[in-house]
Parts: sequence; structure tokens; C-alpha cells
Amino acid sequence: MSRLIKSLVIVSACSLLAACAHPDLLEVGQSGDSVVTELGAPDSKMTLADGGYILVYSHQPFGMEVYWLYFDKNGRFVKHERALNEEHFALVQVGKHTKADVYQMFGKCAQEYDFRLQKETAFMYRFEDVGGYNQAFWVQFDTQGIVTETAVTQDPWENDGFWQIGL
Repeated sequence: MSRLIKSLVIVSACSLLAACAHPDLLEVGQSGDSVVTELGAPDSKMTLADGGYILVYSHQPFGMEVYWLYFDKNGRFVKHERALNEEHFALVQVGKHTKADVYQMFGKCAQEYDFRLQKETAFMYRFEDVGGYNQAFWVQFDTQGIVTETAVTQDPWENDGFWQIGL
């Protein structure tokens, strides 16, 4: 009997995973409304100069991706890209961007830190670099919420036992 239950649990889990929506499975030309129905509400939306827009979907804290989904001026899906990489990190400008700007670009972070002695806070985004290593992108803010610095380090969750849940 327990073997039957285990089999049913495995089949159910596989069915659920197969039915999961993911940005990699979207079809070019889909409407923005159908994408939102499929993936749920985005973390943010950025308007493009040509009338198109980008929907931002963060898979943080447990996922290691943030996706930018591009739509043309008619609201049709054009392409997607992963945004947690050096090219996108370089878009964050020290002294110019704010917490709201960073949230708009990357959505929810894995963890927000409070550095009381420095009177600063930071967003930490977890990602896998091109070499396959788990890293963290940090964006630090002053008391007015302006970006003071950015950095990439090893993922602090990697070796702190966070992932060891005894399976």
C-alpha cells in the first residue's frame, strides 16, 4: 500500500510540475494579458520608448532568476531574457537610482539587509554565474534610498546550512 501511495505522490508532483508556467515556455506573439494569466502578476512593469514594455518576474528568494519579458507596442510577447547578469547589473547607477528603481528593474530580492552602523540597507539577489557558481548581487542604499554601491559576492546562503533540510 505504501508503494502505491508513493507512486501516486510522485505522479501528482510530476503532473503539477508539468503544468507549471514558466517564462521559457511562452510563445512569441502571446498577448500580455494571456502571459499575466499564465504567470501571475509581475513584480513590476517598465515602459519602453517605442511604446512597448517589459514585465519583470522575480523568482527570488528560492529561485535564482529574474526574467524580463519584452512586449511590443501592441502588447504582444516578443522575447525574454534573464536579468541577473553583469550586463543588467551595470544598469544600476550609484547616486542616481533608488530602491524603487532597483525593485522596478529586478523585482523582489532574496533578502533585504539592514546595516545599522552604516545607516544603510541592501537588497541581495541570488543568481548562478556563467561558471555555474551561486553568487549574490548586492545593491546598497543610503537613508534616502539612493544607491551607494553594488557588488557581486559568493551567495551567503550557500554555506550557512540554509539549504540543509534533512531530506
